[in-house]
Amino acid sequence: MLHAAAMLCGFIALWLLTTQRLTSVQDAVVAVIAALICVVLATRLGGVSGAFARSPRALYGVVSRLGSVLAGATATIRSALAADVTLKPALVRIRTRGRGDERAAFADLLSAAPGMAVVETDAEGFLVHVLNEDDVDAADLGRLERVAGAQEPRS
Repeated sequence: MLHAAAMLCGFIALWLLTTQRLTSVQDAVVAVIAALICVVLATRLGGVSGAFARSPRALYGVVSRLGSVLAGATATIRSALAADVTLKPALVRIRTRGRGDERAAFADLLSAAPGMAVVETDAEGFLVHVLNEDDVDAADLGRLERVAGAQEPRS
């Protein structure tokens, strides 16, 4: 995904630098269309992984969790300033269903949550350090894993 985004931005910049034209909206549109054509060709020829196609869902997951992440960060800061912190830090084992890019997206979403940090990954799941063991909810983690793109187990 990052390769495709970087390639798109690079092609737009290259187009604008070589043509030396950015006097109207049409010039910018032509640059974007030319860059998109190049990225699509690179995708079809194997230059971009399948993560590029899954990037809108991952972006949606990050944006949809932004409010809860900010609320958690605010609550953590408020507790720290009030000095009435009652934490139960622990290491929690989380088993995952996803493979490859889905696991990486899930680990990224977990580490973005206030009070959680992925410490170690293995073939079965993650070892996550949490600041409050009582706040870990399996249902929330399952929903978060589905947002990251993991498939439901097949029966």
